[in-house]
Amino acid sequence: MMKNFDLKFLLPVVLAVIIGVIVSIAVQGFISFVSFVESYLRGDNHLLFGLPKSILLVSGPIIAGIIVAFIYKLANLNRWHGPAESILAAHVPSQRPNTEAGLLSTLASAISLAGGASVGQYGPLVHFGGVIGDYFSKLTRDQTSPHILLASGAAAAISSGFGAPFAGLVFAHEVIVRHFSLKAVAPILISSVVAHTVSTEFYSSDPLLQSTVGGIGTFYEIPLLAILGIIAALIACLYMRGLTGKFPIPKSMPSYFLPIIAGVICGVVGLFLPETLGLGTSFIRDLIENPINLNYVIFLLIGKTFLTIICIRFNLFGGIFSPALFLGATTGCIFATLSQYFFPDLNYSLFAVAGLAAVASSVIGGPISTLLIVFELTSDYQVALGAGISVCFANLVSSKLYGHSAFDQILLNRNIDIKLGRNNLHLKSISIEKILSTDYIRLAPEHKVEDMIKILSEANSSEGYIINPKGKLLGKVELPSLILNKNKAVPPNSSSYSNFLSIKSNNNVLEAIELIKDFVGESVPIINENQIILGIVTESDLFTELLKAEKVREDEELAD
Repeated sequence: MMKNFDLKFLLPVVLAVIIGVIVSIAVQGFISFVSFVESYLRGDNHLLFGLPKSILLVSGPIIAGIIVAFIYKLANLNRWHGPAESILAAHVPSQRPNTEAGLLSTLASAISLAGGASVGQYGPLVHFGGVIGDYFSKLTRDQTSPHILLASGAAAAISSGFGAPFAGLVFAHEVIVRHFSLKAVAPILISSVVAHTVSTEFYSSDPLLQSTVGGIGTFYEIPLLAILGIIAALIACLYMRGLTGKFPIPKSMPSYFLPIIAGVICGVVGLFLPETLGLGTSFIRDLIENPINLNYVIFLLIGKTFLTIICIRFNLFGGIFSPALFLGATTGCIFATLSQYFFPDLNYSLFAVAGLAAVASSVIGGPISTLLIVFELTSDYQVALGAGISVCFANLVSSKLYGHSAFDQILLNRNIDIKLGRNNLHLKSISIEKILSTDYIRLAPEHKVEDMIKILSEANSSEGYIINPKGKLLGKVELPSLILNKNKAVPPNSSSYSNFLSIKSNNNVLEAIELIKDFVGESVPIINENQIILGIVTESDLFTELLKAEKVREDEELAD
């Protein structure tokens, strides 16, 4: 019996361990690099340069913008690669992440953050983890489902970055792969735990939440947390609209020049609102622990929103999750400070954390993973319970007002709707030209009805296509109809033969399936924009692709 024992089932586990170690080291290296540079540009170490802090605040983002612009131009990137690419790769097997673009985007993000750009670190790190996971899948010739290893890398990044291994597990399933399966849980969890272990054993970092927050103290805080959730949803929707909606960028301006402009804007705003630069993690900690001047916090909320939108839209690479935490914490702080005029005993810190979780969860579309991050950072169930009320209402309202997470909207802007499901996305990724057949009966316009009947009968076919010498499709004929009209003088190019269904060559398989729902016949012609026939497809061809997509889904989602 032991001779037949297959050890292949251990491969995902071994790869998950390797991925967890590599991603953890990379994450901590990323964080350490950003912190080191920050300490000189915006910390106490700036004195070592002998320059005024104001000069460093302005010059840091500008220098970062120049370097990012150089990377952008040199690597010929058309956009920064982040979690949206990982989500797409997890849903469409043919859309594997570009390893080089993913690594360069992570590098550019580290430089942006270090210089002071108002962007986040977790998005780039999540995608980096996904790229590493996918790379190991390629190395092993996809013996383990690529989306599982990709998700393992993403989980490791969240686990190492936040110190939250279970949040990493849930994030990978909730945000990246969008389903739970027995086959995927083990490697993803192992990678997440390994990454957390490596981070805690060999690196030291300050947790996001250091103080004791406390839970719900009085009954009236419950409806107030719900109201905060609604307000947080509005902030999240405005933030996402700015990140993904239409933006007035002059088309004549070279795209690689945009990061420099963003860097200049960051530098100028940073002179007046230095807390808006970089991650703002230390400020978030201070904000949660102690109330800060209300007017100043309002300016920070507006300034951070504006700067992050500018940075992202102007290609100063980085994530959107960390800024969402900042916006959420400031929103919670403002709401709590105003509410304390009427309810002096209100738990200020809880509302700051609840706002943080509510905005961030709406932006990334991960309410459960965000709550788990809060729980694992605080080790306090009561805090997570209170924040959960705000998160619940925030996600309900944002789903109605905006309908998508920021990542999903980024993909929608590229005509990719994740809500279609894995099957339909796979079918949508296949061009109809890839499955067409050139085996069809060609008829000439000068052919008489008797000629057409003879040609079709000899070819044992019931359909034929009338094509002119230039390849333009003029009509479609069917043998039964020709026999009925045998004795009638009906020209082949008349309306009797020109009323037929056709599919454009730029359609995909999913669109083709939708088009032929009510079709009755043997085949459908594929034509280009000039009406030139390229080939045909049959219902059987489309059904075969549908079965293939279903098989892919089963192979990926069902447990062994």
